[in-house]
Amino acid sequence: MAKQLGREELTKIVYGSSYYGGGGGGANEEGLALIKAMYQEDPHASIQMIDISEMEDDPNVVSTMVAALGSPVATKGKTFQEESVNAVKGMGDEAKFSGKNLKYVYSGEMGGGNTLLPLYAAWKCGLPIIDTDGNGRAVPELNTGLLPVHGIPTSPIVLASEAGDTMAARTEDPMDCAACEKIARSMCQAFDQGIGIAAWMMNKKQHLQASALGQITRAIQVGGIIMTSPTSGVIERLMNYFDINRTPFRAIVPAGTITDIRISTAGGFDTGVTSIRADNGQVFQVIFQNENLYVQSGEKTIVTVPSIISMLDLSHEQMAVPVSNSETYVGMRVALTETKADQRWYDLPECYSCWNEVLVSAGYRIVKPEVRFW
Repeated sequence: MAKQLGREELTKIVYGSSYYGGGGGGANEEGLALIKAMYQEDPHASIQMIDISEMEDDPNVVSTMVAALGSPVATKGKTFQEESVNAVKGMGDEAKFSGKNLKYVYSGEMGGGNTLLPLYAAWKCGLPIIDTDGNGRAVPELNTGLLPVHGIPTSPIVLASEAGDTMAARTEDPMDCAACEKIARSMCQAFDQGIGIAAWMMNKKQHLQASALGQITRAIQVGGIIMTSPTSGVIERLMNYFDINRTPFRAIVPAGTITDIRISTAGGFDTGVTSIRADNGQVFQVIFQNENLYVQSGEKTIVTVPSIISMLDLSHEQMAVPVSNSETYVGMRVALTETKADQRWYDLPECYSCWNEVLVSAGYRIVKPEVRFW
């Protein structure tokens, strides 16, 4: 049954999607700024969200994801409002060119900025949002995702700048997401490390085949827990929630302090290492490329993607805020958690192997890692 998402639900989505973003997907301030912009334009604004069962069964009735692509550090604070709307409109034109009808928008990844962006674009374009997500987490590259792994064509892609420049690209092989990634990253660098992107036109059957169904609802639920829990009790409440929902979860570091951050920005990525000293004295390194990829303690690998590796800012007593790697700083009090990703991430061997190139480029070299796969 369709739901109307108002300001309270949208704010919960910001914090819940930031948690599921696992260090990527944009900063909380970006999502909150989008909500503010909506309600400045219309104090009674709401967004229609439909369940997957409410999508039309016609294979030519499709949806599109839309997101911001680029370096989170370089574009921190940027909301990508015009870029997202232009990208959706451009994909609507591409759909018509292919004999399809674009009627829905969906979230391509979880994140404090990148989940609110498709909701904002859907509202501006007068389209409903689907209660699903293309990944159920944030991902660093187009080819590290559920949709290509499960056989959904990436091409055509639409790239849009703030000024209204819209570029459509079709690859010879619609499944060649690596080529789409090269095209998108090139345009990203040409437009100051940030651009809007729409991709993966999907009908109902394809969503049922590949996407993380119900993920927006889960983000609302987790965001609600975070917003209503004192900092001292948030880990316990999250543990209870995930236990009830039979989702493996653990606090790798219940409380600790960031002692060092090494980061470099190039090619539309933020790559680096965050060092955390737990209150019990144990030291952990979180290695990231936009998103948190793996965690080490000494020579031991504790966890890798596709598990969701999240950090929560414990600096404020009233609320522990999930943070992206663009929001952390040395001296920040944090918790470090691991949560099992959507079950779709465990369907196929390719759900693991699609991360190989990203992991290696981020320095993953251990021959026999002690990694727990759910």
